[in-house]
Amino acid sequence: MAAPLQLLHPRPPPMTLVLYAPASHLAALLEARLPVGMRVHWQDSAAPAGALDVHRRSGPCVVLLDYLRGAAQASSELARRLQRSHPDLPLVAVGSTSSKEEDGIVAAVRAGLRDILDLEASTAEIDAVLRRAAALPADVPDLPAPGAAKARLILLLGVRAGVGTSTLATHLGVMAQQLAVPRAGEDDATDTLLVDLGHPAGDAALYLNVDSQFHYEDALRHANRIDANLVRTVVTRHEGGLHLLGQPASGDGGALADPAVLMQRLRGVFGTVLCDLGGVPVRQVPRSLLNGADEIWLVADPAIGTLVSLDQVLKHLDAIGSRDARLQLVINRHHQGGGLGPAQIADRFGLPLLATLPCCERLRTSANHGHLLLHDAPRAPYLRALAPLLARLCPAAPPARPHTPLETLTRFLDSRQWKRK
Repeated sequence: MAAPLQLLHPRPPPMTLVLYAPASHLAALLEARLPVGMRVHWQDSAAPAGALDVHRRSGPCVVLLDYLRGAAQASSELARRLQRSHPDLPLVAVGSTSSKEEDGIVAAVRAGLRDILDLEASTAEIDAVLRRAAALPADVPDLPAPGAAKARLILLLGVRAGVGTSTLATHLGVMAQQLAVPRAGEDDATDTLLVDLGHPAGDAALYLNVDSQFHYEDALRHANRIDANLVRTVVTRHEGGLHLLGQPASGDGGALADPAVLMQRLRGVFGTVLCDLGGVPVRQVPRSLLNGADEIWLVADPAIGTLVSLDQVLKHLDAIGSRDARLQLVINRHHQGGGLGPAQIADRFGLPLLATLPCCERLRTSANHGHLLLHDAPRAPYLRALAPLLARLCPAAPPARPHTPLETLTRFLDSRQWKRK
């Protein structure tokens, strides 16, 4: 007798989905997006938690909570009650990443929900979220797999406020994302994340002309739950593909909390993490950031006051054991005849000179219009001067043959291909 055929993709165990929502129409909308055969049992949001008991007798049960429109506050209160009464019950937020519904997604994360079901996602992606929720206890974080790729972490440390670190970080981040190459076996480009911790707070979001509801402090509080699904759902993304995790413009600019756990999680999700520390006194930079960085780029300009600050920064890094081969110098706003040249400054302080960026008045004009220089003057000398930095950010990018790296960058800037993923 022939051996029975074995299924290559065995069907998941029966799963009971219970949706708590103010009205039943969401259940019908959700069922239309689910894999064939999966049903949703609707419960009014005002129903007692005991109503779940009948559903839990038939197998794995996943509770879905409505985080659309005005239901977020009531769902968060229900989530807290269920977390107390049924701590082992998987809770999944049902929301949308559309611009009008992002507040609900952020509210779900702040309420402690680990899994987010995005109605804008594909059926396969929704199925994956539900399978994971049914298989894992609600309070167990999805840790990176052992041996998973670890993103390169590069710090842009402005030696004093006002030297152009945030402007540099935003342009580099967008361009690096565009130049990123796919990981082996993957179709999508390796994602780049810009973490904006600079002072004043919120400058990167202004330069990128994006609005964020999920900030660095939120990510710190929920660091153990950071994974690719959460990042894709709540972290702001620029039209050029760059992810941004920053601070609200109303931030107080105080000392930064230790982000060791958060950075570990982020480096398991992204291909490159670029951290803007413009205007942050070096004594306030968490030691874990300095110790964990692959490279530290010191951003300065030729002004005498900046050079004094550079000297103080180097003395502090030397005192804490962080002055090493990872440090490289970026001179911004250079102009001929402006005193010490970049090479002289680098030699004076014993640092390798990574890049020299020219003065560019057009940067300010573009920023005032809510644009990057890439949009308004893609062949500007400032952008061409970023080539050495981009080569460090994207070491896996294919070499340009027979053209030089500068010519390759120029062709990229001319193409101005802004694609939303």
